[in-house]
Amino acid sequence: MTTPKETRRIAQERMVEAITRHMAYLHRLSTGQANKAVAIVNRLGSDLARDVAERLEGLTPAELQAFAAGKYTTTRLKGLRSLINGWAEQLGKQLNEEVLTGLKDLADNETSYAHRLLQSVLENPIAAAPGAGVAYAAAMERPAMGQLVTEMLEEIPERTRKQVYSRIRQGIAQGETNGQIVRGLRGTKALRYRDGIFQTTRIAAERVVRTGVNHVSNTAYAETWEATGVEEVVDVATLDGRTSKYCASVDGRRHKVGTAHPRPPYHPNCRTVQIPSLAADIMGERPYVRAFKPIGQIPKSQRSKDMIGQVSAKTRYPDWFARQPASFQREWLGDTRYKLYKKGDYTIDRFVDPVGRQYSIAELEARDSETFKEVFGSMAA
Repeated sequence: MTTPKETRRIAQERMVEAITRHMAYLHRLSTGQANKAVAIVNRLGSDLARDVAERLEGLTPAELQAFAAGKYTTTRLKGLRSLINGWAEQLGKQLNEEVLTGLKDLADNETSYAHRLLQSVLENPIAAAPGAGVAYAAAMERPAMGQLVTEMLEEIPERTRKQVYSRIRQGIAQGETNGQIVRGLRGTKALRYRDGIFQTTRIAAERVVRTGVNHVSNTAYAETWEATGVEEVVDVATLDGRTSKYCASVDGRRHKVGTAHPRPPYHPNCRTVQIPSLAADIMGERPYVRAFKPIGQIPKSQRSKDMIGQVSAKTRYPDWFARQPASFQREWLGDTRYKLYKKGDYTIDRFVDPVGRQYSIAELEARDSETFKEVFGSMAA
């Protein structure tokens, strides 16, 4: 006969296996959503570059200098200003529609998934999942890293609008041709248009999408865990070379459901998730990738036999990291932090502050000096 403890252990193992697979799929989904947002930037960016080129060709030298000075004194200058401002407004509108619609659909899906997951691993019936739209509304009202998702989206077109004005004015002031100014906006084909100002917009859009997906997903889980009576959750980071120092340091940290506590995302592009702890320890296995980019981007001929694998699910990132080769540890930490780590004076959590910002070496030394003063009086660290 299976004991209650054994039942919880089996349930926990199944939950860890299911949710780690789900997070991998979720990462792929966020890539697809990010690609759609980037496609909007590409399409509208190309349109603006073409239209600006046409407008610049029609301006006199005096009008160009007036634009550089922020003076829109003629009909043509006012038209160029309206073009840029209208373009930024359209960028914001299309990004909002694409991103927020995707996040709303995701919230409902993740709520349903979390409820099915719990019901699948537990023998007794559980309370109903939150209704449609509940998790999305909660995610939109709850800040991620201090900002609302809608605020993150609003910043993209406004920042890009200012960059467009700045780049055009800079080009005029430096005597660039109209063609050079437009290339400064769009970038060059030789560098796949990554050298223009729209590249920063693409990066920002992708970052907001990935952060939004993690935020909405974790909010949907949190709403479901609380509604269904889960008492405790645990932070589960990804075991690979792309995990941040902060997420590595909090891997395995526990929180009481229904209380105020830190929640992912902890930083842009965060992949950490909080899952229910049904037993004293997280059971089962969790995957790892000893690499600094997605395994799909590494040719099979370059993958070592132990580059990917599984370890016990209760293995925390610091414990897994301690067993990795020196080359991996050095690349992840950097030379200076690696030396401190190998000397045994510093654990991973010592390299970040309580809110997840990575300390510089100077700040790290300053914190230690303060500690020594508090503990030993005037003794130097």
